[in-house]
Amino acid sequence: MGDRVGQVYTATVSFLILLSGVPLFAQADGPPGVETSDGNAAAAVQANSRAEEIEKNRELKAQRLQPDEPTKWEQRIIRYRKNKLVEDIFSSPDGVGVTIGGLPVAQGFAVGASYRRRYLWDGRLQMRATARASARKAYLLDFNATLPRLGSERTFLNLYAYHFDYPNLQYYGPGPNSSRHGRSVFRLENTGIDIRPGVKLAPGLTAGLLGSFVAVNVGRGENDHLGHTENIYRPALAPGIDRQSSFLEGGAFLQFDWRNYPGEPTRGGLYRAQYQVISDRDLRLGSFNRLDLEADQYIPFFQDKRVFALRGKASLTDTHHNQVVPFYLQPTLGGSESLRGYRPYRFYDDNSLVLTAEYRYEIFSGLDMALFADSGQVFHRLKDFDAGRLQSDIGFGFRFNVRNNVFLRIDTAFSHEGFQVWFKFNNVF
Repeated sequence: MGDRVGQVYTATVSFLILLSGVPLFAQADGPPGVETSDGNAAAAVQANSRAEEIEKNRELKAQRLQPDEPTKWEQRIIRYRKNKLVEDIFSSPDGVGVTIGGLPVAQGFAVGASYRRRYLWDGRLQMRATARASARKAYLLDFNATLPRLGSERTFLNLYAYHFDYPNLQYYGPGPNSSRHGRSVFRLENTGIDIRPGVKLAPGLTAGLLGSFVAVNVGRGENDHLGHTENIYRPALAPGIDRQSSFLEGGAFLQFDWRNYPGEPTRGGLYRAQYQVISDRDLRLGSFNRLDLEADQYIPFFQDKRVFALRGKASLTDTHHNQVVPFYLQPTLGGSESLRGYRPYRFYDDNSLVLTAEYRYEIFSGLDMALFADSGQVFHRLKDFDAGRLQSDIGFGFRFNVRNNVFLRIDTAFSHEGFQVWFKFNNVF
């Protein structure tokens, strides 16, 4: 099986690289200066001849000048974008479009439709609605509305409403010592709404409030090759597996973003903190507080052709008296965004920490390569964290980009549990 995955991966990368072209840019030097003499006719005639020669050379160079054109690779992507073949990769134009992907790992390849309007109310309202589904009976319906100038240029409001049904989510049991052979499957069906008003305090610095409501339904998963979570893990090991509830959440966030290109940063950083109070409204058993912290830093050298990308991310919870964190709300590690050498959702617990380092360098226009290492751990309490027992992986990957935006990422990562290959339509951070 590993040989077949390797052959498919090698063939895919080779095909994508063969599609790429060489940048076609032409440059011309500016015309040299002309000196004239007022002393005699011979000097004047020489000056006139020189001026004519310069003008003739200028005309010849103008005929050879070419505009800053996209490379062959970028031209193909632009053509696909116009044909709406990769709407999930690029920002779709106003109106009805096609949406590709967007569901969690193991839910199947999703295709759907989208409707977008970006300039309603003189640009004060932007909205987007999507519906997507996969052959594995997973689907997502969502609606997003943004008021980028709510009352003034510095205030904004974002509203997000959604309903999804994911029948193939996986659970391995709690804690950092869970067995990779304990994989089980469950269904998660949520309906919720999230509202975030905020203010732009300074360039790149935003702060705001958040409020949300979510109704959760946990059920029997659909995968004939895996055992069902409710049959393998008792409620003590999978809190909330036997009962349904709804949750009301409130909190605040603070973010500072000074990256030069958010779609493919080569310098700058992103730092954010978010604090939430989560209240179990039905069972009164799963109320807790949660603090999410993240810091991304990009260190360039060799004229931004080489970049060190660093990230630290932590999710910390504090349960209320006699309460527990439901397993489907616990932080997880494993998958394409955290520990890439492990299967998705490999580790669950109340708290998590992950550290990532990448060395990225440009192979040619439109294609970067990355060498990376991930390290992290889940833990039940702060005192349980053990820096000497972090899970880790190493790997390499490719980043296909156009106009400073990564549209395809291919990562191969290795850990003591094997290796994983990821094809994703987004950057890793």
